Amino acid sequence: MSTGLGRVRLGPAHLHGSAVVLRPPRFTDFTMWRRLRLRDRALIEPFWHTSPLEWEQRHTEALWVRECLEAATAARTGRRIATVIEIDGRFAGQVEIGGIDQRSRQGEMGIWIDSEVARHGFAGVAVASILDFGFDVLGLDRITAPISPGNRAASQGAAQIWFTREARMVLHFDVGGARTDHDLWAMTRADIPPKGFTETWIEWVLASRAGPVPPGAALPDRMPAASTIALVSARYRAGQLWRSVRRRWPAGALVLPVPGVDGAALRTLRPADGAAWRAARRNAIAAGSEFPSSTGHLAWWREFLRGTAGVRAPNGLLLVIDVDGSYAGEVRLLDLDLFDRRARIQVWADPARADDDVRSAALRALLDYAFHDLGLFRVATEIESGDTASAAVTARAGLLKEGTMRGFVGRSGHPTDHDLWAVTTGGAPHA
Repeated sequence: MSTGLGRVRLGPAHLHGSAVVLRPPRFTDFTMWRRLRLRDRALIEPFWHTSPLEWEQRHTEALWVRECLEAATAARTGRRIATVIEIDGRFAGQVEIGGIDQRSRQGEMGIWIDSEVARHGFAGVAVASILDFGFDVLGLDRITAPISPGNRAASQGAAQIWFTREARMVLHFDVGGARTDHDLWAMTRADIPPKGFTETWIEWVLASRAGPVPPGAALPDRMPAASTIALVSARYRAGQLWRSVRRRWPAGALVLPVPGVDGAALRTLRPADGAAWRAARRNAIAAGSEFPSSTGHLAWWREFLRGTAGVRAPNGLLLVIDVDGSYAGEVRLLDLDLFDRRARIQVWADPARADDDVRSAALRALLDYAFHDLGLFRVATEIESGDTASAAVTARAGLLKEGTMRGFVGRSGHPTDHDLWAVTTGGAPHA
C-alpha cells in the first residue's frame, strides 16, 4: 500500500479468488468507465447529481479527463481521495472519501460499482479498504455516507458493513432531476472492528455468501486524444488560477438588518473590531467556554484577512453581530456549496453584549440572506447534545432537529455527540 494521497494504492484484498485493488483514476480508464456507466444508467442516474446534460453527454472523453485532473488536485490538497475499483486488473467502479476536513477529522464516502459484480461482496471490500485507510492513515474520526431513501441497495449495503443511520436530511441533495431527502449514515472510530474493516468484511462474506462471480469482458485501454487532454488541462488550470485569484479578491462591504432587535445588524468584519473581538473571546474563556481559544493579535488578523473575500472565503462568509455600533459576536455560513445550494451555519456571541434573543434574530437574518440572496435550498448546523440553550436559540430561528451524529468533532475540538438541525427553503416543515 502506498500512502501519498496522489498515488494511493490500496490492496490487493482477496475475495472469491479475485484481487481487489483501489488506485487513482487514469486517463486510460475512460473506455471502461463510459461503458459501465452507460450500461448501468438505470441503476446510477436516479441517485446521481442532477445535470442539464443527457447521460451520454456526461460521459465524454473531456469530462473523464477533467475528473482525473480534479481527483489529482484534491488529493494533493488533502481534501479528497478518489480511487478506481479494480478487480483482477479490470476497472469495476469508483469509491472515494471527499469533503475531508482535518479540523473536524471527518469525510464523506461515495461509491458506485459494476452491476455484474455487485451483490457478491466486492463493493464491501472497496468500502472496507477505504474505511481502513480513512481511519488508520488519514486519522479521521468519522466518515459519513448520505444515501437516498429510495436507493435500497445502497442502504442495505451500508447497514451490512456496519454503518449507522443517524438522521433524515431534508432536501439534502439534487439527484435524478429533483431535490430529495437523504439519510445520513455514519461510521465513527468507535465502530472499528478489532481486525479492521477489510479483514472482518471478507470473513463475513466468505461465511455467508457463495461466489465467485466471473468478471465481464474488459475493453482495451484507450488514451483519450492528446488534443482533448491538452485542451481540458489548459482550461482546468486556467479555471484553478481564476478561482485562486477570486478567493483573494476583497468582497464589498455587506450590511444586513436584524429585524426585531433595535440597534442590531450583521455586517462585514472591520479592522477596528480587533479589540472587541479579543475581549469577547477572553470573556468566553473566563466563563468556561472551550470556544473560541485564540485571543491574540495574530489570530485576529488571520481571521480578518481570511474573511475579506466574503462568500468566496475558504472559511465561509463571516459577519459581525453589531449591537449599537460595537462587535457583539459573529455568524458564519461555511461549507458553502453554491452548486448544490446548501451550507452550514454557526453563531457565537459575547454573552455580555448579546443575549439569546439577539442570537436567534441574527440567525434568522443570515438565513434570510442565504435563501433569498444566495439562493440556497438548505442550511444546517450541529449542536452538542445536551446544550439546551443553543438548541433553544436554533429552534427559535426556525431550524428543526433531524437526528444525532455520533462522535462529531465540533467547535470544542473533541469528538462527542451532536444533534443535527436544519431548515430548508422557505422554512418548510420537516417530514
